[in-house]
Amino acid sequence: MKRLLPGNGSELLTPRTWQTVPGAADIRIFAEIRKADVISSNSYLIQTPGLLLLVDPGGLLSQAEILATEVTRCRDDTDLPLMVVLTHAHVDHFIGMQTCPALFDPEHSLLAVHDAGAIAIERRDPNLTQSEVLGREFAAMPVGIHLFGDNKWCDTIRTEQIRLPHKVTISCVRDRFSPEPGIYIDRECLLFSSGHRIELYHTPGHSPDSCCIRVGRMLFIGDLLFAANPGIAGLCGWNQDDLIRSLEGMLAMFKSGTIDIVCPGHGRIITVNHACTMLEEVLTDARALTDIAELNSHRAEETARFAEDCMEEINELFTILAGRLYYVSHVMEELGETDMAAQAGTLIDGDVLDGLLESFREFAAAHHAQDHVSIHLALKAGQVIGKLERSFMTDELARIIDPSLVTRAGRLLSSYSTMLRGFTPPREREACALCTVIESVIIGLSGPSCSDDDILASTDDESAFSRLLLARIGTRPLLDDIRVSFAREIDDPCVLIDRDLFSDLLTYILEDLVGTGAEELALGITTDQTCATVTITGTGGKNGGWPASTVRGFFLRLCERAGGSLSGERTPGGHRYTIAVNRAS
Repeated sequence: MKRLLPGNGSELLTPRTWQTVPGAADIRIFAEIRKADVISSNSYLIQTPGLLLLVDPGGLLSQAEILATEVTRCRDDTDLPLMVVLTHAHVDHFIGMQTCPALFDPEHSLLAVHDAGAIAIERRDPNLTQSEVLGREFAAMPVGIHLFGDNKWCDTIRTEQIRLPHKVTISCVRDRFSPEPGIYIDRECLLFSSGHRIELYHTPGHSPDSCCIRVGRMLFIGDLLFAANPGIAGLCGWNQDDLIRSLEGMLAMFKSGTIDIVCPGHGRIITVNHACTMLEEVLTDARALTDIAELNSHRAEETARFAEDCMEEINELFTILAGRLYYVSHVMEELGETDMAAQAGTLIDGDVLDGLLESFREFAAAHHAQDHVSIHLALKAGQVIGKLERSFMTDELARIIDPSLVTRAGRLLSSYSTMLRGFTPPREREACALCTVIESVIIGLSGPSCSDDDILASTDDESAFSRLLLARIGTRPLLDDIRVSFAREIDDPCVLIDRDLFSDLLTYILEDLVGTGAEELALGITTDQTCATVTITGTGGKNGGWPASTVRGFFLRLCERAGGSLSGERTPGGHRYTIAVNRAS
């Protein structure tokens, strides 16, 4: 049997191998470790001389069967009772055990859950268990031990006796633990008749029933490290104030020198030093998460729809960006400017981009084919967009490629991250002169970012000359070869819009019309006392690729956030979009 020692990598706990628990020479552990997802948690089977302890059976039948096999093997030597303890009652942490009698046999085992989670399991609460948002139904189960069942005991030490199968007795000692002055954590110590003990610490925030479990010098922390993640924060039962207090308490405990190994509910095992660093980052994030919306099934569906809209637009924008960079790099190479060519070529990795977008497309296709729940698709998009955000060098790209294109791509990434995290996207609407906004967009899409005179004037400054030359090569005006007319009103109507989002919407619409064959674009405005209506009509072209009358969902949602409503229709030889916005009072 391998001895488990402190370290700094994934070798801390070898999956599916019995190992000695630090600080408890006669206790051993068998771990089922998974990559982080919302399908199933990690599971930890612990054997003491008088008891088997299973922390989080997980959410998969195959995982439960592996654990059940190990339970059976342990009982071949000694018929030990089994106590199943949950770090919290989300279905991905326990539902797998329901089809494995070896893990839930009333004659040999007992389930222990914090009182709030125990009630949720016994009553099949679809919200607190996350069964609704994760799309996983479960059968009600009796919970043998309601941990922390009396909220009044925290001010004094209380003891009670609990009997397990096989005449195993537990003394339950409840108190309030202080890892450092001013920090208090509700604690429940389970003292077994064999002389062993485990300690449970109530750490609400991710859910009201979340607990951390200590065995020897190992601490099982459930989903504490992920409780501020996008798509996790805001789940039913999530509470910012509770989470902050729990993070502060566990951080103090990590620094107390009593823990060596930290075992999360998802992902790899980490050292306590690494856990401190991660917990400090989570604490910083948690303090910023004010006023986020509850992540219920409805919001998960909305987020998933927005995810697919965003990924479609991201694919188009990043394809344009990558193509522009490739062209810049090629031209500079032809001019003998190899260093500048190399610099441009590294700003977007086309292979990585294609791989990320393709992985999402494949995931989305499987998602729809198998009718998975929306949260899976939303979280997958969040992973992809997070990686794109981390590699998106906004300033460098904006110096070479049309800055408005780069800004739009960045805003799109940020908008999805904001929605997934649970914030309501800000509505920064202000009174704007509508004709002026439209003209600004048209001018920005009609000419190069810098003139020939600008480039010639910079020849004495090598750095400025290079920057302007790259920008000129990397900018290809959308409307350069398109006939555009704008029938503006004499009195420029003042409307209430988010100027940036409205400009983005108008740009997307113009790109859509040009991309589907428009050779002429006509824009016009009509007004009444309360409303201004903008029409954008594209005509001409021979490719017959005009969009149907149904407007893309991304355009509709973007228009709503910008402060208006949008419709679309086919016209003879073309297509027309109509945007209605309210006039400013």
